Amino acid sequence: MQKRYDGFAYCIQSEPMAWKDFEKETTEDLIDIIQMKTDPSLFTEAEDAFRAFTYRFQKDLLKKLIPVCRSWKKDKTEAVELGYLTFDQFWKLPMTFDKKECKKEIDKCVVNYLMRIAQHLLCGQKRDMERTMASPYNGDELIIREWPEIDVDQLSAKPEKKKELLRIHELIKNALEHLPPKHKIIYLTYKAYEKDGYKLPRKLLQSLRDELDLTQNSVKAYKNDAYKQIDNYLKLYGSK
Repeated sequence: MQKRYDGFAYCIQSEPMAWKDFEKETTEDLIDIIQMKTDPSLFTEAEDAFRAFTYRFQKDLLKKLIPVCRSWKKDKTEAVELGYLTFDQFWKLPMTFDKKECKKEIDKCVVNYLMRIAQHLLCGQKRDMERTMASPYNGDELIIREWPEIDVDQLSAKPEKKKELLRIHELIKNALEHLPPKHKIIYLTYKAYEKDGYKLPRKLLQSLRDELDLTQNSVKAYKNDAYKQIDNYLKLYGSK
């Protein structure tokens, strides 16, 4: 049977108003009927119950999706599209909603369940996007342990600019000396390779964890501490 989306709700082209017979069913009963979709003799009733289900929850779901999508830098149109996909997944996937686990009003539990599906879809979209973006890394990235020296004479800048660059370089070098060894290595490695919108290569992160004997959460914590310490040092001693 061919299907299409009409507005925000999933509908069936044949007998499009049949779902209205299910409008007054309880949410529990709608879910029970939808679960009967695997029975060929009850498939049509399941589809009609599903459409009634989408009409019942479309507004509440969209109300929650819009701010969530906004935080993912997506607009209202994309929130509506995500709503389509969420209901589509609800219909297609095996039912894992268990009303016995609901400790509050069942309609609220259903909306939360739909939101979990939407969050999963958002994460999947993000992973797909990351895979399609050209990576700025080539796999040859290595741990950075020391702040590199610079040859000011090789810089194509005016004498005043060269002097200022050297001052800043030495200032950062001195700031790094105040960091514990592990913090310093993490700071230098992230500073060398981190780019907006990308995580460091897995191989490099694994090397950091192995060499420093840290978990990834600890690496992140050390990184944040190091950045704060360096920033505070530069604010304190950086002005002329």
